[in-house]
Amino acid sequence: MEIFMIKDIQEPGKVTVKCLISKCDKGKTNKGTPYLSLILEDSTGILDSKFWNLTEEQAEKYHVGMVVEATGDVILYRNALQFRIQKMVECEEEEMTDYVRSAPMTKAQMKEEIGALLDSLENATLFSVTSTILEEHDKAFYQYPAATRNHHNFIGGLAYHSLSMARLAVKVCELYPYLDRDLLICGALLHDIGKIEELSDPVLPEYTAQGNLLGHISMMHCTLDEAARRYHVENEEEILLLKHMILSHHGKQEFGSPVSPMIPEAEVLSTIDDLDARLYMMKQSIDATEPGKFGPRVFALEGRMIYRRKKDES
Repeated sequence: MEIFMIKDIQEPGKVTVKCLISKCDKGKTNKGTPYLSLILEDSTGILDSKFWNLTEEQAEKYHVGMVVEATGDVILYRNALQFRIQKMVECEEEEMTDYVRSAPMTKAQMKEEIGALLDSLENATLFSVTSTILEEHDKAFYQYPAATRNHHNFIGGLAYHSLSMARLAVKVCELYPYLDRDLLICGALLHDIGKIEELSDPVLPEYTAQGNLLGHISMMHCTLDEAARRYHVENEEEILLLKHMILSHHGKQEFGSPVSPMIPEAEVLSTIDDLDARLYMMKQSIDATEPGKFGPRVFALEGRMIYRRKKDES
């Protein structure tokens, strides 16, 4: 029996996959029959799945974090592939970490590029503070995801998302030379480090008590303040501006930022953060959609359906 990797499932048909349950929601049909709505994941991708016609006992058997071997039919549902499971058994000997996605770059590759960005900084204060924070969070920064769902929700996603933003920041500064390049690079690299305390674990994370009660923005502000005090630069203007960029990077107060962007660099940081997240979600939708078709509605993109152009067939 052939075991498929999720990335290799490109069209409808019968398949067997060995994967991790990363989402497991229980529901009932209109007739009261239990079913499971699942996200199955392996190191190559994710697969939207349904397991119908279960008993109550069967529905309770499966949970997030379980490695399973599932057999069923892949169908085209709302222009995206969906796995209709017929049989699913637990694989007790398997390691969960073998079935999770990771960043498209290794830690060594990301660390080298981030190191080069830091070496390019001209402001000694920003270099010292940013380098110190990254060094102190070295292991977790390259392990944690950038989010629990929607965007860059894989091992190494936090560093990869931050690096992608720093690359964008450099390009924007080339077009708008009046921007403070050092501020933007440091803001991009530091903006989400509070996620390390906000989330419980690099694999299948949940929100911690601190994450729910304080949030990653306020926690990162405290981390930045502590680092600045160690170098006795807490009253320097660039530290004040970097703090502002951290606090305002969600753009609007209704999105979780205590303040709105009030300097150009803060506006750019908020914009490239949103851009990188949205383009990632669009690419995810495109990858799961047939050329010439619209994908399913993406809740995090205001419920929009993303079109995959026909030329992708080639």
